[in-house]
Amino acid sequence: MQERHGVRNWIHLLAVMGLAATMTRGQTQPIGQPRFGHPTMDAAKAEALKSSGARTIPHWSDSFASGTRNFGYSMVGNSPITNPSGTTTVESELQPLTFKFSNGVTISGSASASVIANSPIFVNAKLPTGTGQYTDMFQRANFAKYIGSKPYHMRLGLPSIRASIVINVPKASGSTAKSKSGVTYGLVDETFLSKTVTNLIKAGKFNPTTLPIFVAGNVFEYNQVTVLCCVLGYHDVMTPSAGEIQTYIYTSFPTAGLFSGGFADVAVLSHEAAEWMDDPFGTNEVRPWSVPQYPVCFSDLLEVGDAIEYFPNATFPVKLNGVTYHLQDLAFFSWFTGQRPSIGLGGRYSYLSPAKLKAPAKFCN
Repeated sequence: MQERHGVRNWIHLLAVMGLAATMTRGQTQPIGQPRFGHPTMDAAKAEALKSSGARTIPHWSDSFASGTRNFGYSMVGNSPITNPSGTTTVESELQPLTFKFSNGVTISGSASASVIANSPIFVNAKLPTGTGQYTDMFQRANFAKYIGSKPYHMRLGLPSIRASIVINVPKASGSTAKSKSGVTYGLVDETFLSKTVTNLIKAGKFNPTTLPIFVAGNVFEYNQVTVLCCVLGYHDVMTPSAGEIQTYIYTSFPTAGLFSGGFADVAVLSHEAAEWMDDPFGTNEVRPWSVPQYPVCFSDLLEVGDAIEYFPNATFPVKLNGVTYHLQDLAFFSWFTGQRPSIGLGGRYSYLSPAKLKAPAKFCN
């Protein structure tokens, strides 16, 4: 897993460098290009734990052929291929985080958690392919060939919201800044944040069959130096105790205008929730692929948000109860597998129509 992280981080560095001139001229990206993290558990260890019958979220497994190899994969819920009328509901909890920086600035995720709980991530909304939760509607479209009009669903239970936890950020591990539009945001070293969240999971006694979501406000990760910013969210997996596999999400809640592509409010969580659903343990390897914007090897994981995140129109607005939310467009399963024709809705390779991804991925080998 670490080797794959290294490849992707290097590509992100190139992306940041390439965007530097644009940032200076237009000042449309006061922080940087949106980035997202990946699961860090060793793939072999995760597979062994799954095989041992460890307590975790409900999931199904299958395989596909691509190139000269067969690839196994696991996704959350029931199989839409063998059980297209099945319904799964995974309960969830929102854990707000309040960051206290050494300069006295405090940034809380409590208000963000309340907005998230009432967003299309958890509440049925009118979406391009029907009415429902976004990840549920996406998965129905993702496997449309098998589901058709059958009542398949993979839902998230309405979340409970825990009391906010205060995180004191040492000066060496984070700082705050202010955008040109006057928005205060925090930057936190990703190693510090990862260790902090891991410790919170161990102490929080979360049920491994549920999905904990750690919620920040305008707090973003950087890799060693602040110029390598910003990771807006990630999903990961760990073993808090013997016989348990805990999947979880960390999400920021960016103010509109801080990032390109419309990444604001729940767009980050829409990216991570869909990737959690379709690669919950970080074990879904595919042939290495590139994205249209960068014709070099980008990743070898089935991460449905990553293939879209660099598009200038990566997100789209959805209104729900008088509030406008932003969701990220997502890549379909067939894009990663190289299937022709696609099993996705309308034969597309990504969710929105017209599709951003016009054909299967360009593989690096």
